[in-house]
Amino acid sequence: MLGVKAPRENAEKVRRYLKQAKMLDMEHKIFGKGKFIYIPVKALSGKAQKGIGKFKAEIAEARFERQKGMQAEGKGMLAANVEAKAYDVLGSIAIINRVSRAKELAKAIMRANKRVKTVVMKKGAVKGKYRTRGYSHVLGSRNFIAVYKENGCIFRFDIRKAFFSSRLAYERLRIASQVKDKEHVMVMFAGVGPFAIEIAKQHKNAKVVAIELNKYAYKSMLENIRLNKVEVEAVQGDVKDKAAKYKNWADRIVMPLPKSSSSFLDSALLAARNGCIVHYYAFGKAGEAIQANKEKIREFLEAHNAKPVFLFSRTVRPYSPSEIEVVIDFKIMKGKSKGKGKRIHKAGNTNKN
Repeated sequence: MLGVKAPRENAEKVRRYLKQAKMLDMEHKIFGKGKFIYIPVKALSGKAQKGIGKFKAEIAEARFERQKGMQAEGKGMLAANVEAKAYDVLGSIAIINRVSRAKELAKAIMRANKRVKTVVMKKGAVKGKYRTRGYSHVLGSRNFIAVYKENGCIFRFDIRKAFFSSRLAYERLRIASQVKDKEHVMVMFAGVGPFAIEIAKQHKNAKVVAIELNKYAYKSMLENIRLNKVEVEAVQGDVKDKAAKYKNWADRIVMPLPKSSSSFLDSALLAARNGCIVHYYAFGKAGEAIQANKEKIREFLEAHNAKPVFLFSRTVRPYSPSEIEVVIDFKIMKGKSKGKGKRIHKAGNTNKN
């Protein structure tokens, strides 16, 4: 969950600053660990990031407990199902996992969170080339259109027709905070535009290209670009076809397609300038995912007269009992491989998650 890590001596100043900026999350508890205090936030704008920096504070991801009374009736929710704490909220819509006592859980959520007007339940896993899933209505108004605010941006979309994860909020903020003015940024598999729009919102001089295959998600991205008053070049189509048109263009590439990002390393290599930074998301076995994916990246680049310089990696979230999602940031250095370079091949159309 998104938060701010502040030195203990400056924590109260940071809390007051966030409260005044209306970014403090009042539903979760502040806690201390070592020399730092962790403060939960609802969002964090680029201006706020600079503001907290004056107090030597920085963005951080942490597990925050809910305040008493905000635990969806505490025992009532727990009685409904132990998975209650795992529900997501997108605007006025709460999304729960498949449970046997869904209506009881939905009532508890709506009592605890007055912003929630609709509760829906997942029908199954994300699937298909558009990475969508089905939902069944449980309680409240029968609405599937989310109006969701994150990091100073607003996104409107049908949750049934496009992939969106609020649990990537920290990643979007982390990457946007690294982008420099006048950078050329390519966002592959852009969905309704969260990565691209948040980058463009913070860096008005950056050139941002967002590629998305799903026609509905693309149209929603256009609407969200308008709502947020940013400049993003939205492109509808397959990354395999479209990325090649930006050969040697990108200073930074975002690849948020964890099930098959490796199939698009050829497209990333074509679009990348020498020294391009790539934010690569992938699934893998817990304890092995980061190293296994680093090897995959290294093998591909070295086979194509390039090499990676790994900059950062972390576990993003658990995906299943045995799998996790990770992110690996690396720099592409072209013409650096010891072996003989091979012609970059185009893999089949595997734009799936």
